[in-house]
Amino acid sequence: MKKNKRWGVKRVLLLLGGLLFVVIMAVVLFFFSVKWGAFGPLPGDEELSDIRNATATLVYSSDDKVIGKIFSENRTNADLTELPQHLLDALVATEDARFYEHEGVDKRSMLRVVVKSIILQDESAGGGSTITQQLAKNLYGRRDFSFLTLPVNKFKEIILANRLEELYSKDQILEFYLNTVPFSENTYGIEAASQRFFSKKPFQLLVEESAVLIGMLKASTYYNPRLHPDHALKRRNVVLHQMVRYGYLPKPTYDSLKVNELKLDYNKLGEDSRAPYFMTHVKSKALELLEDKLAEDGEPYDLEQDGLKIYTTLNLEMQQAADAAIKKHMTRLQHLFDQHWKGRKPWGAQTNVFDSELIRSRSYQNLKRKNLPEDSIKYYLNLKHPVQVYAPQGDTVLEMSIRDSVEYYLKLLNCGFLAMQPSSGQVLAWSGGLNHRFMPYDHVLTKRQSASTFKPIVYAAALSKGADPCGYISNEQRVYEEYENWTPRNYDNEYGGYYSMKGALTKSVNVAAVQTLFETGISNVLIMARQLGINSKLPSDPSVALGTGSVSLYEMVQAYSVFANGGYELQPYFIQRIENAKGEVLYQHDGPNTKRRILAEDIPAMINEMLQAVVNNGTATRLRNVYGLSNSLAGKTGTAQNYTDGWFIGYNPNIVAGVWVGASSPVVHFRSGAYGSGSAMALPIFGEFFKNINKSSDLNFYTKASFDELSPELQSRMDCEDFREETIFDSFFGIFRDEEGKPISPGKEEEPESDAKPEKKGFLERIFKRKN
Repeated sequence: MKKNKRWGVKRVLLLLGGLLFVVIMAVVLFFFSVKWGAFGPLPGDEELSDIRNATATLVYSSDDKVIGKIFSENRTNADLTELPQHLLDALVATEDARFYEHEGVDKRSMLRVVVKSIILQDESAGGGSTITQQLAKNLYGRRDFSFLTLPVNKFKEIILANRLEELYSKDQILEFYLNTVPFSENTYGIEAASQRFFSKKPFQLLVEESAVLIGMLKASTYYNPRLHPDHALKRRNVVLHQMVRYGYLPKPTYDSLKVNELKLDYNKLGEDSRAPYFMTHVKSKALELLEDKLAEDGEPYDLEQDGLKIYTTLNLEMQQAADAAIKKHMTRLQHLFDQHWKGRKPWGAQTNVFDSELIRSRSYQNLKRKNLPEDSIKYYLNLKHPVQVYAPQGDTVLEMSIRDSVEYYLKLLNCGFLAMQPSSGQVLAWSGGLNHRFMPYDHVLTKRQSASTFKPIVYAAALSKGADPCGYISNEQRVYEEYENWTPRNYDNEYGGYYSMKGALTKSVNVAAVQTLFETGISNVLIMARQLGINSKLPSDPSVALGTGSVSLYEMVQAYSVFANGGYELQPYFIQRIENAKGEVLYQHDGPNTKRRILAEDIPAMINEMLQAVVNNGTATRLRNVYGLSNSLAGKTGTAQNYTDGWFIGYNPNIVAGVWVGASSPVVHFRSGAYGSGSAMALPIFGEFFKNINKSSDLNFYTKASFDELSPELQSRMDCEDFREETIFDSFFGIFRDEEGKPISPGKEEEPESDAKPEKKGFLERIFKRKN
């Protein structure tokens, strides 16, 4: 009986042993099938010897400060020399305590991996992957093999880990690992994580800060210090305790650090750059400049992965000054606008404006793509839910429907700001709107009516054709029958007398600008606009003198830069240099070898003198009496019809800055010049901007620049009164002048009937009945 019992136990043991042998052989065969490529080829030694991470392209300001990144994965590689020892110690103590003892695979953990992870398919088992195995996973990811996914990928990582250990030193593996590991929020690598959560380079990290970042590796979202500071704090102390346990940190140091509060200096630079509208154009232009450049592998450069460095002309301090000015003024202006239209919709009965905006909205288009019936679309358009929206005081969440959201943004005023160095064409600051995330449309490139900012171009064309700056221009209101009885009106509805060019420009007199246009020739004015850099299609009728043509802020700043630089052709640019990851120069902006003169030297000198008078005595005097600017400045305001667009462009010889303010639809606007004029809507942003940059000694080159004094000859040519009353001699000689248009009788501003024949008047009546 005992013999049979012993034989039964022996048979069971043999059976179990045989079963175990079969399992082991199956695992071994499975392992080699993975190694030999049955589940896809593994990277060879040559590929492993040339590990390249997808690395973000860094974009720098003119003073070498990072203003943004271009990436698919927010990653910037850090060199081993930049990684503090306490960071490496925290990593090893927490993730792989025997890292320096094994050769890629921790044999003590192998059995647990085989039994729990592979045989039992327990994905939560963990504990078996070394840092080297995790590196293999970070580099090559994991593929789906159905129910074999976990064992296949585990074996691949074991094989690759062993090869990596043969090719690289332990320190190199730690460097690769810290440059590839994800840290939450689409942030990859220790460099990006250090900048994101602590606004520091890795070598600047404190011990407790390193512990926070290493702690995130266990569960990057759960231990995200911004989202879950309580979780991150506990995990930080676990990491510090591990460092004590394995001899990397003295116990007294741990005791002092574990009671410290969690302190972050969060910086979301990867997604919200310091100049987001500008960054959009940098990326587009860089792609164009690198179009014919090839990387070492013979492939075109990839801005999102190849770790390039783009050095731009943007001045970060100036950009921040512009953004601060925009925020301050536009917050106040939006409040005024909301009060102005309180209880009413700015588009009034023109509901088609709202309807067209609704149809163009992304939400509406998404609903249409689903082929929903109209009643369902209507239901979803009116369904309220929490929505994060832009607000002047800061992003907020409101309960609103799609219709509410469209209406909300339609009521918002927006702006564009551009600053440029006129001598070189370097873009110094670029803000295309209030918030790139919610309103990505760039208003630096928006084409809207330029209003009175176009008038200096009219006078420049007149001067280039030999007009006398002191040749007085009639301020008589006229009707132009051949142009559908069009009658230009002055902003203040004051007529009569005569203006010099400077006087007409200082007071922004419309009828004088139109008269000058006729005397110069419409075609000559259009040619002048093209020469100055305005490529938008302009109307070939007299209204162009008043800025009815739609142009962009970019074009207007470029045109004014020609006045500021003394009359030379200008090609704006914003990328100075592009380097690859090795520091080799791929592109360098050299600029034109010679500058072509567009305007004779005396013309910009006279225009600059006239536009300084606009700041000192005309429509831009707020710069002096409200913003207290004593700088040498020239400039011009612009107010489009019905206050739809407000403009201001101001400058000196070293900087030209332009501002446009308006709503997305021209139908949405103020109803009075007190709030809706260019001097009220746009000029304040320039005023605040210049106040801000005046405070910086680093920007003295731009703020202290002044215009040259006029030569005695030009002073003599411009030595006349801005305005004089009409005399009997003007009336007499006016009879013989061949002027365009028909004078409007005193006190009568209505347009005459198009088919009415003008009444003939006697000689004396024609003299004495003219408007005074």
